[in-house]
Amino acid sequence: MSAVIGLTVVGLSATPAHASASQFSDGFEGNPWSHWEPLVSGDGRADADIDQGFARTGANNGWLYTGQGWAAERIAVPIGPWEDRSNCSAEIYAQPLGGGAQVGLEIWDPNGWHKLTATAPWLTGPGYQPIRTTSVNLTGIDRVYVQAIFGKDNGVKQFVRLDDMTLRCGSGR
Repeated sequence: MSAVIGLTVVGLSATPAHASASQFSDGFEGNPWSHWEPLVSGDGRADADIDQGFARTGANNGWLYTGQGWAAERIAVPIGPWEDRSNCSAEIYAQPLGGGAQVGLEIWDPNGWHKLTATAPWLTGPGYQPIRTTSVNLTGIDRVYVQAIFGKDNGVKQFVRLDDMTLRCGSGR
């Protein structure tokens, strides 16, 4: 009997601990410009709807607009204290108005402004749709920027609404 109990205790102590996932989320609530940064080129515009009823969740959402240029909104995410930064990805919800649109989501290292990962799927229809980056290792980086970007060069002006950005890291994701 004592041999069985001894094996059980050894088995439990040998089980590796799993790091918990860390997460940062922002839905453009409050004053979005206290934490989101607009970037534009050409006729691009980046702004937010405050209490207009267009948000996916909450009261506010961001938006990008262009016909001949690009517009982006980015947010700084402090990840230095996160235990596990080896398996990270970002997500945002986007809603193209007036037809489909290709909308990008990127993660940037501001130390030298290196793009670490990016995706730009074609969003087909009405309603908010998720955009997710592939997994990226952010170990050794203390702050990243998550950026949504929309560009066009055909002159046909279009809006894309944004909401509910999340950056998740960790093996428990």
